[in-house]
Amino acid sequence: MKLINNINIKFKLGILFLILCISIAVLAFKSINISDHNKLTLKDVHSKSQAVLSLQDKIITPLYSLRELTQSLVMAPNNGIRHDIEKDLDLLLLSLQIEFNSLENKNGILNTWNEYKKLINNTKQYLRDEFEEGAYINVTTSSREQFHSLVNKLLEIQSQSLNNSTIAYTKASKEAVDIRFEILMVIIVVLILSTITGWLISSNILSSIHTVQKGLSNFFEYLNHRKTAVEKIEISSKDEFFHMAKMINQNVANIQKNIEQDEELIKNATKVLENIKVGNQGTRLTKDSNNEALNELRIMMNNVIDNLEFKIQEEIGKRLEQEQILIQQSKLASMGEMIGNIAHQWRQPLAQISAIHMNMKVTYDFNKFSKEYLNSKIKEANTLTSYMSNTISDFQNFFNPQGDKENFSIEKACRDAHFILSSSLKYHGISLTFDVREDSNVHGYRTEYSQVILNILSNSKDILLERSIENPAINIEIKNGENYSIVKIQDNGGGVDENILEKIFEPYFTTRHKTQGTGIGLYMSKNIIERNMNGFINVRNEDDGALFTIKVHKN
Repeated sequence: MKLINNINIKFKLGILFLILCISIAVLAFKSINISDHNKLTLKDVHSKSQAVLSLQDKIITPLYSLRELTQSLVMAPNNGIRHDIEKDLDLLLLSLQIEFNSLENKNGILNTWNEYKKLINNTKQYLRDEFEEGAYINVTTSSREQFHSLVNKLLEIQSQSLNNSTIAYTKASKEAVDIRFEILMVIIVVLILSTITGWLISSNILSSIHTVQKGLSNFFEYLNHRKTAVEKIEISSKDEFFHMAKMINQNVANIQKNIEQDEELIKNATKVLENIKVGNQGTRLTKDSNNEALNELRIMMNNVIDNLEFKIQEEIGKRLEQEQILIQQSKLASMGEMIGNIAHQWRQPLAQISAIHMNMKVTYDFNKFSKEYLNSKIKEANTLTSYMSNTISDFQNFFNPQGDKENFSIEKACRDAHFILSSSLKYHGISLTFDVREDSNVHGYRTEYSQVILNILSNSKDILLERSIENPAINIEIKNGENYSIVKIQDNGGGVDENILEKIFEPYFTTRHKTQGTGIGLYMSKNIIERNMNGFINVRNEDDGALFTIKVHKN
């Protein structure tokens, strides 16, 4: 494997091609060799088969013809016919002698042939001596037996030749099976060697490709998500991928260095902006970058900060002056509302105290004044003055600023706000109903939350009076959502004009004359709920009035 790592890709692919060529050459050579061997085998089988046929055609069949001629010679009716038969017989004997001479002397075949040939000559001699009975006896006895002996030996030789042909065929078949197995083994060996070599080379190439791909993915992930570090592409081979990885690592290192410098500059800019956000304009951008555009931005930001510092100080002075005016207006408005509400709360107790004084005077005029009566009326007057004193304390506690958050009941906070306006609402004939479906506790500023409820109730009361609504009414619904405590306040004052519905929470926005309101009540209410208590407040028109919805996270 180490050797493969040290050669280049072009040479690796050349090795694969060479292995392919060698495999094809080996298979081709083996196929040619098998073809030549098959030719020799077929030639051998054909030769042995031809020997059997030759024995049959050139010896056995003519031998039977010789036997027939011999018998015909004995049975010929005259010498003329015998002479013709003898001529054919001599020619056939000469032909058979040539064939027998070409045979190997197996099983004494030549001796048997010579004996049989002698018996034929004896027959011919008997006929020349006109001893026909001897010729006939010779042909039917000794010559016949010798003929059968000769034929049997020839058949044995023929059977042996057939057996040799069968053995050659069987051997050729076995060799064909062995050759097929040999070819299969060669193919398997070639495939295994080619597969192993190809796998090693392709695995090495694919491993290098995967390593480069992983390194690039890691770098792109760094670009997209700003990981803390970029892993170097490590390739053990010394091929083209090694040089590619080396070049990529160098470029990635340069890019990472530039990005880190840019990020340091951006972090420095962010820190400077955060300092500006909290009012510290004394810091400036000090980090440099290889990016000319960012360096220009750094110089520009420092110049802007220099110019902004003076403007901010000037604007802060104007804003403080405006806020002082706003606070003063808010105090005056709150004081006026508080005095008005206190007046409504005190109106009935003062009337009762006045009635006590008148009753005391009448009693005195009719000489019915006694110590017990005096003590009783003093006690009634003290009860009323105590109620008035408690009212002042309740108003003071309600409007005092609250420093720390606490757990409080939503229903209790709403009822505290209602208590401040209860007498004023009753005086003006405005009915207020509570629909408490489910109370809940929240964590926040209780008095500030009650002030929000009071601001909304005060606005509803003013609208109802301003529009002279018949049977004016306000409903407070308290319920729980999945994560929030929800309070809905709805009146029947005709709702808010759609053109200004989105503006009523803006500062200094009011639909009344500037002498009747400052337009900061709902603006302050929105800040209290959304900034101080991380809740939500909104308004919409529903049925015949405006519906305010306040949501605050439950405990």
